[in-house]
Amino acid sequence: MNLQSVYGLFAQGVIVAALIRFVRVLTGHAKAKPHGIELWLPVMLLLAGSMEGVTFAGHLRGLWGDPSIVTLLLLFLFTLQPSWLPSRPRPTTCLLITLLVAVPLYGPMLLPVPTVQDNLYAIGWQPWSLLIAITLGALIMWRSLQRTWLNIVALALLAYAGRLMESDNLWDYLVDPGLLVTIAFLGFTGIWISLQRRLKAI
Repeated sequence: MNLQSVYGLFAQGVIVAALIRFVRVLTGHAKAKPHGIELWLPVMLLLAGSMEGVTFAGHLRGLWGDPSIVTLLLLFLFTLQPSWLPSRPRPTTCLLITLLVAVPLYGPMLLPVPTVQDNLYAIGWQPWSLLIAITLGALIMWRSLQRTWLNIVALALLAYAGRLMESDNLWDYLVDPGLLVTIAFLGFTGIWISLQRRLKAI
């Protein structure tokens, strides 16, 4: 088993553990011990158990693919302790990411405009311009004391340098559809809540 396969199996275990943690938060058990066996036992079962010669994590991997490194780290922090997550981006920042990254990168999958997606995704194969943009973003994070976000991005770049995932495209280490949908949701809901508050104040 190569390094990429190990990452894929571990990532699926983290996803399941995060789902269990999310259910605990919804049911009012968020303050329970973060390292309880009820969180990690399913992970061990996924990594060890198999069906028809394929691990359970492998089946999940085939169902929805591997998360990006950024998503994996966010889910891992959420699983250990939700309060360890980095600060939530502002709604305007979320909408900006949605418009500049999510819509051009994944929107064409639903529309007959494949050239836009191909051009943007192709940047990840020779990502010098993308790395410059990330460097500028890292400086902003450092100046605004967003150290957790800065560490997450740095780890994603290290994973890319070591080719931890099967993909050689930098985009796959930074974002994935699930992460960008979540960012878009946070942006739209944040703007909606802000508008509601302003209307009530009138």
